[in-house]
Amino acid sequence: AVAAVRRAATFLEQNGFEVEEIEVPTDGGALIDSYYLMNEGETAAMFDQIEASLGRAVTVDDMEPLTWALYRTGRHISAATYSNALAAWDQAGYQMATLHETYPLVLTPTTAMTAPRIDQPMVSEAQLDQMRDIDALTPAAQQRFIFDQWLPSLTRSPFTQQANLTGEPAISLPTHLTKAGLPLGIQLVAAKGQEGLLLQVAKLFETQGRLLLKD
Repeated sequence: AVAAVRRAATFLEQNGFEVEEIEVPTDGGALIDSYYLMNEGETAAMFDQIEASLGRAVTVDDMEPLTWALYRTGRHISAATYSNALAAWDQAGYQMATLHETYPLVLTPTTAMTAPRIDQPMVSEAQLDQMRDIDALTPAAQQRFIFDQWLPSLTRSPFTQQANLTGEPAISLPTHLTKAGLPLGIQLVAAKGQEGLLLQVAKLFETQGRLLLKD
Protein backbone atom coordinates (compact mmCIF):
# COMPACT_ATOMS: atom_id res chain seq x y z
CA ALA A 1 0.00 0.00 0.00
CA VAL A 2 2.88 2.35 0.79
CA ALA A 3 4.54 1.50 -2.52
CA ALA A 4 1.29 2.16 -4.39
CA VAL A 5 1.04 5.63 -2.86
CA ARG A 6 4.69 6.50 -3.39
CA ARG A 7 4.56 5.49 -7.05
CA ALA A 8 1.39 7.49 -7.53
CA ALA A 9 3.05 10.50 -5.87
CA THR A 10 6.03 10.18 -8.22
CA PHE A 11 3.70 9.99 -11.22
CA LEU A 12 1.87 13.13 -10.09
CA GLU A 13 5.17 14.99 -9.61
CA GLN A 14 6.22 13.99 -13.10
CA ASN A 15 3.00 15.54 -14.36
CA GLY A 16 3.51 18.90 -12.69
CA PHE A 17 1.87 18.43 -9.30
CA GLU A 18 3.55 19.65 -6.13
CA VAL A 19 3.55 16.70 -3.72
CA GLU A 20 4.21 16.91 0.01
CA GLU A 21 3.88 14.32 2.78
CA ILE A 22 1.58 15.63 5.54
CA GLU A 23 -0.26 14.55 8.66
CA VAL A 24 -4.04 14.60 8.23
CA PRO A 25 -5.41 16.75 11.09
CA THR A 26 -8.42 14.62 11.98
CA ASP A 27 -8.57 12.06 14.81
CA GLY A 28 -9.39 8.82 13.00
CA GLY A 29 -9.96 6.87 16.20
CA ALA A 30 -12.47 9.39 17.53
CA LEU A 31 -14.23 9.48 14.16
CA ILE A 32 -14.70 5.72 13.97
CA ASP A 33 -15.93 5.67 17.59
CA SER A 34 -18.49 8.32 16.69
CA TYR A 35 -19.57 6.29 13.66
CA TYR A 36 -20.15 3.20 15.76
CA LEU A 37 -22.19 5.24 18.27
CA MET A 38 -24.29 6.67 15.45
CA ASN A 39 -24.80 3.23 13.93
CA GLU A 40 -25.85 1.77 17.27
CA GLY A 41 -28.26 4.62 18.05
CA GLU A 42 -29.87 4.61 14.61
CA THR A 43 -30.24 0.83 14.60
CA ALA A 44 -32.06 1.04 17.93
CA ALA A 45 -34.34 3.79 16.60
CA MET A 46 -35.05 1.76 13.46
CA PHE A 47 -36.12 -1.30 15.42
CA ASP A 48 -38.32 0.80 17.71
CA GLN A 49 -40.22 1.75 14.55
CA ILE A 50 -40.25 -1.84 13.29
CA GLU A 51 -41.62 -3.07 16.61
CA ALA A 52 -44.40 -0.47 16.43
CA SER A 53 -45.21 -1.62 12.90
CA LEU A 54 -45.18 -5.31 13.81
CA GLY A 55 -47.06 -4.86 17.04
CA ARG A 56 -44.56 -7.06 18.88
CA ALA A 57 -41.03 -7.03 20.22
CA VAL A 58 -38.28 -8.12 17.85
CA THR A 59 -36.00 -10.97 18.90
CA VAL A 60 -32.51 -12.17 18.13
CA ASP A 61 -34.01 -14.63 15.63
CA ASP A 62 -35.43 -11.77 13.53
CA MET A 63 -32.04 -10.50 12.34
CA GLU A 64 -28.35 -11.19 11.88
CA PRO A 65 -26.28 -11.41 15.09
CA LEU A 66 -24.35 -8.17 14.43
CA THR A 67 -27.57 -6.26 13.81
CA TRP A 68 -28.93 -7.58 17.10
CA ALA A 69 -25.77 -6.49 18.90
CA LEU A 70 -25.98 -3.00 17.39
CA TYR A 71 -29.67 -2.73 18.26
CA ARG A 72 -29.25 -3.77 21.88
CA THR A 73 -26.16 -1.60 22.34
CA GLY A 74 -27.92 1.38 20.80
CA ARG A 75 -30.68 1.24 23.40
CA HIS A 76 -28.18 2.69 25.88
CA ILE A 77 -27.06 5.60 23.66
CA SER A 78 -28.40 8.91 24.96
CA ALA A 79 -29.52 11.75 22.73
CA ALA A 80 -26.61 13.84 24.03
CA THR A 81 -24.08 11.12 23.17
CA TYR A 82 -25.59 10.74 19.70
CA SER A 83 -25.50 14.52 19.13
CA ASN A 84 -21.86 14.70 20.22
CA ALA A 85 -20.98 11.91 17.81
CA LEU A 86 -22.43 13.86 14.89
CA ALA A 87 -20.64 17.00 16.08
CA ALA A 88 -17.35 15.11 15.75
CA TRP A 89 -18.10 14.68 12.04
CA ASP A 90 -18.74 18.40 11.66
CA GLN A 91 -15.42 19.16 13.36
CA ALA A 92 -13.59 16.74 11.07
CA GLY A 93 -15.32 18.28 8.06
CA TYR A 94 -14.11 21.73 9.11
CA GLN A 95 -10.56 20.45 9.65
CA MET A 96 -10.45 18.87 6.20
CA ALA A 97 -11.99 21.92 4.52
CA THR A 98 -9.23 24.03 6.07
CA LEU A 99 -6.61 21.51 4.93
CA HIS A 100 -7.93 21.59 1.36
CA GLU A 101 -7.37 25.36 1.22
CA THR A 102 -3.65 24.46 1.05
CA TYR A 103 -3.84 20.94 -0.41
CA PRO A 104 -6.59 20.51 -3.04
CA LEU A 105 -6.01 16.73 -3.09
CA VAL A 106 -5.06 14.26 -0.38
CA LEU A 107 -3.56 10.94 -1.52
CA THR A 108 -3.81 7.79 0.62
CA PRO A 109 -3.97 4.05 0.04
CA THR A 110 -7.45 2.70 -0.59
CA THR A 111 -6.82 -0.32 1.64
CA ALA A 112 -3.92 -1.05 3.98
CA MET A 113 -3.28 -4.46 2.47
CA THR A 114 -4.48 -6.76 -0.28
CA ALA A 115 -7.86 -8.41 -0.07
CA PRO A 116 -8.19 -11.39 2.29
CA ARG A 117 -8.94 -14.87 0.99
CA ILE A 118 -12.64 -15.43 0.49
CA ASP A 119 -12.54 -18.26 3.04
CA GLN A 120 -10.76 -16.17 5.70
CA PRO A 121 -13.30 -15.46 8.48
CA MET A 122 -13.61 -11.91 9.75
CA VAL A 123 -15.85 -12.95 12.66
CA SER A 124 -15.22 -15.87 15.01
CA GLU A 125 -17.85 -18.24 16.38
CA ALA A 126 -17.14 -16.87 19.86
CA GLN A 127 -17.91 -13.37 18.61
CA LEU A 128 -21.16 -14.56 17.02
CA ASP A 129 -22.18 -16.12 20.34
CA GLN A 130 -21.36 -12.87 22.15
CA MET A 131 -23.45 -10.89 19.67
CA ARG A 132 -26.46 -13.06 20.42
CA ASP A 133 -25.85 -12.67 24.17
CA ILE A 134 -24.94 -8.98 24.01
CA ASP A 135 -27.33 -8.10 26.86
CA ALA A 136 -25.06 -9.96 29.27
CA LEU A 137 -22.50 -7.13 28.91
CA THR A 138 -22.57 -3.71 30.50
CA PRO A 139 -23.28 -0.76 28.15
CA ALA A 140 -19.59 0.19 28.14
CA ALA A 141 -18.55 -3.41 27.46
CA GLN A 142 -21.08 -3.61 24.64
CA GLN A 143 -19.52 -0.61 22.91
CA ARG A 144 -16.04 -2.07 23.42
CA PHE A 145 -17.19 -5.35 21.91
CA ILE A 146 -18.60 -3.62 18.81
CA PHE A 147 -15.27 -1.86 18.28
CA ASP A 148 -13.26 -5.06 18.77
CA GLN A 149 -15.56 -7.03 16.47
CA TRP A 150 -15.00 -4.59 13.61
CA LEU A 151 -11.28 -4.11 14.25
CA PRO A 152 -10.02 -6.81 11.81
CA SER A 153 -11.87 -5.26 8.87
CA LEU A 154 -11.03 -1.72 10.00
CA THR A 155 -7.35 -2.67 10.14
CA ARG A 156 -7.51 -3.74 6.52
CA SER A 157 -9.39 -0.64 5.37
CA PRO A 158 -8.73 2.37 7.63
CA PHE A 159 -8.62 5.10 4.98
CA THR A 160 -11.95 5.26 3.17
CA GLN A 161 -14.42 5.91 5.99
CA GLN A 162 -13.45 9.51 6.65
CA ALA A 163 -14.80 10.84 3.36
CA ASN A 164 -18.16 9.24 4.16
CA LEU A 165 -18.29 11.06 7.50
CA THR A 166 -16.97 14.47 6.37
CA GLY A 167 -18.90 14.61 3.10
CA GLU A 168 -15.82 15.02 0.94
CA PRO A 169 -15.75 13.43 -2.53
CA ALA A 170 -13.19 10.67 -2.95
CA ILE A 171 -12.15 8.26 -5.70
CA SER A 172 -10.30 4.95 -5.64
CA LEU A 173 -8.06 4.10 -8.59
CA PRO A 174 -6.70 0.59 -9.35
CA THR A 175 -3.10 1.61 -10.02
CA HIS A 176 -0.96 -1.10 -8.42
CA LEU A 177 -0.21 -4.82 -8.50
CA THR A 178 1.86 -6.55 -5.84
CA LYS A 179 4.55 -9.11 -6.62
CA ALA A 180 1.93 -11.78 -5.97
CA GLY A 181 -0.29 -10.25 -8.65
CA LEU A 182 -2.90 -8.88 -6.23
CA PRO A 183 -4.36 -5.41 -6.84
CA LEU A 184 -4.03 -2.41 -4.55
CA GLY A 185 -5.68 0.93 -5.09
CA ILE A 186 -4.95 4.53 -4.21
CA GLN A 187 -7.50 7.00 -2.91
CA LEU A 188 -7.70 10.69 -3.75
CA VAL A 189 -9.83 12.98 -1.58
CA ALA A 190 -10.86 16.51 -2.58
CA ALA A 191 -12.77 19.39 -1.04
CA LYS A 192 -16.56 19.40 -1.17
CA GLY A 193 -17.84 20.18 -4.64
CA GLN A 194 -14.55 19.23 -6.33
CA GLU A 195 -15.64 15.99 -7.98
CA GLY A 196 -14.48 17.40 -11.31
CA LEU A 197 -10.92 17.64 -10.06
CA LEU A 198 -10.97 14.01 -8.98
CA LEU A 199 -12.24 12.90 -12.37
CA GLN A 200 -9.58 14.95 -14.16
CA VAL A 201 -6.78 13.34 -12.14
CA ALA A 202 -8.31 9.90 -12.65
CA LYS A 203 -8.30 10.55 -16.38
CA LEU A 204 -4.63 11.53 -16.14
CA PHE A 205 -3.76 8.19 -14.55
CA GLU A 206 -5.82 6.36 -17.15
CA THR A 207 -4.35 8.04 -20.21
CA GLN A 208 -0.75 8.85 -19.23
CA GLY A 209 0.13 6.43 -16.46
CA ARG A 210 0.48 2.69 -16.58
CA LEU A 211 -2.83 1.46 -15.25
CA LEU A 212 -1.20 -1.20 -13.08
CA LEU A 213 2.19 -0.48 -11.50
CA LYS A 214 3.98 -3.59 -10.24
CA ASP A 215 6.31 -3.87 -7.23
